[in-house]
Amino acid sequence: MVVVVKDKATFNLSLQSAEEIIEKNSGDGGLRYDLIYIDPPFGLQREFHMTEADGTKKSFQDSWASYDDYIDWLARIIDGLYGLLKKDGWLYSHNNFEGNALVLGKVEPRVRKSFYTNISWVRSHPKNNIKLGWGNIVDSIMVLRKGEPFFDVEYSPLDEKYAANSFRNEDERGRYALAPATGEKSRPGHQYEYKGMNPTFGWRYTEEKTKELDEQGLIHFGKNKPYKKIYLEDSKGPPVQNIWSDIYNLTRTEKNKRSYPTQKPLKMMERIIRTSCPPDGRVLDPFCGSGTTAIATIRVGGNRSCDTHDVSEEAILLAQEAIDEEKSQNSELTQSKLDDYTH
Repeated sequence: MVVVVKDKATFNLSLQSAEEIIEKNSGDGGLRYDLIYIDPPFGLQREFHMTEADGTKKSFQDSWASYDDYIDWLARIIDGLYGLLKKDGWLYSHNNFEGNALVLGKVEPRVRKSFYTNISWVRSHPKNNIKLGWGNIVDSIMVLRKGEPFFDVEYSPLDEKYAANSFRNEDERGRYALAPATGEKSRPGHQYEYKGMNPTFGWRYTEEKTKELDEQGLIHFGKNKPYKKIYLEDSKGPPVQNIWSDIYNLTRTEKNKRSYPTQKPLKMMERIIRTSCPPDGRVLDPFCGSGTTAIATIRVGGNRSCDTHDVSEEAILLAQEAIDEEKSQNSELTQSKLDDYTH
């Protein structure tokens, strides 16, 4: 069922497996995505049982014949989903470190070569028994990058310690930090000589942009390397890197109570969507759980579309409930009730 939200943004919710989604869209004319996020079963060989506030009991399966079977299955899923990315796109796979590491060794070579980084999410409220060894409080989010996808840098709040350590230079305009004005790799239009400097991998900016920054007094020419001046008054704070310790896990006592055993925080999904999907882009989550990805897409705004699917009917019903609850709190939704879902 298609749900329309403000400014032409839509999301689709349906009862489908990841395999079905891949099969339907693999050929010419199939859907292609700017961002694919998956939070698949972790292969924990467990059955989750939950009791909602109204007493309703729910159960969710995460069991396999063997862990090797699980890894082989997930590698095939990631191979297929990678083919559904646009020529420039991101794929995020949320798992534990062992799962992501083993899967990376099983996927097709073209997919393995697209590995970009691993995001370590430091969970709050750990339940590990540290008497037995190091506490395991980190999830792994494997990031695959195809082509040159959209990315919008997110910044952490600027704190005094960071400012003192980073903005050590000062001139008549104020305190400033230095950032490399050189490129990380050679790019067309960025290889040129300017004021006697011709960096090995070129400049970070085009020659026209470099000249403009220089005229504004924003280029510092070091002994062997040029830098861009970043003034404290203009700073947005330190950019978010690949260790996320500022997003807390959900607890049963929180107002936004957990409705799905492996539900992830909205703030996490909002960050992934905001940074890695253009405002008019398309998101896919084939393991939608309780619908967090769809709700995050709505809250981030823009004209983004989000396709959310799950093989579990209970998960689809939970996602529908979450959408209806979002409707009650968000007047910009033009439709909330899902009359049915596609089988």
